[in-house]
Amino acid sequence: MHVSTLVRRSAALLVALVGASACSDATSAPPAAERPAFDVQALQPEASRSSSDSKSSKQDGGDDVATLTIDPNVSRTYAFGSNWIYFPAQSICDPATSGYGVTQWDSPCTPVNHPIQVTVRWSSKGGYAFAQFSPELRFVPADARTVYRWVVLSLYTDRQLHTSGAYSILYDAGDDGYVDESIADPTLRAWLDPLHNTVYRRVKHFSGYMVAAAYSGFGGIGDASY
Repeated sequence: MHVSTLVRRSAALLVALVGASACSDATSAPPAAERPAFDVQALQPEASRSSSDSKSSKQDGGDDVATLTIDPNVSRTYAFGSNWIYFPAQSICDPATSGYGVTQWDSPCTPVNHPIQVTVRWSSKGGYAFAQFSPELRFVPADARTVYRWVVLSLYTDRQLHTSGAYSILYDAGDDGYVDESIADPTLRAWLDPLHNTVYRRVKHFSGYMVAAAYSGFGGIGDASY
């Protein structure tokens, strides 16, 4: 069952990528830039496994907190609340040797080969999801030609999302404020999943300073985070 799941998900990503390329000239198909290169429905967490992915609790401040035990040697989607993150096998850099920082997001690294625990805190700001991850990790570099190697984050919002809205997932860069990383790298563009009322995108890293979801349709980043 586990092998078939990995094969199904890897195949779905590859089929979606090839299909996007094959249909790019069709008059009825939207431009490639208007649709993601991967199939988000294929990455949805399996209901039977969601409860065992993490141990969660509610903090005094209202935030939910979960500890995820990630097996880096398999491709798997991990749920926390109504949110999830998908890791392809061998996609997490070894934090003991990889380093961390803006100048290193695309630097080669050695994948970690042992289970690693990740703590995630999530809540809602202005009706939109916010999450923080620790420890600081970055992911094995990939590009538009290796979509199946992308780590993908999906976050549920309490506020109803609209297909005509402009949604973003912004990185909290500390003193530098909230950063739309897709400006420098289009593969980090956020997408809307109306079926699950979520926003999702590829991520290259996360830490305790990540804003996991935001809406930028009312005048920019300031409106997105609060």
